[in-house]
Amino acid sequence: MLSTFTIDDDLSSQDSGGIEVILELENGTRRWCYFMTPKALAACGDWIDGTQIKIHYASPYMIVVADQLTEEVIENALKHIDRAGEIEKCSLAID
Repeated sequence: MLSTFTIDDDLSSQDSGGIEVILELENGTRRWCYFMTPKALAACGDWIDGTQIKIHYASPYMIVVADQLTEEVIENALKHIDRAGEIEKCSLAID
């Protein structure tokens, strides 16, 4: 179960890249994930050769939230994922 979280990036950069978040679970383990908005997805990624299309793949710890990221939105998203029993699946163990 999620105990606390820390946002490691300035939320003002949410339209150009990922926002990294460190989670601490009730058992003391620490985990990492990052949040993206659709606008940030459009601003980064790899170009598919010969196209004007960007691709994102192999990103198992990315959580996409529509519109905008605030501390409250991140908290609500993490609580939603935690209630669904998916917090470990959606984050990477660190330390």
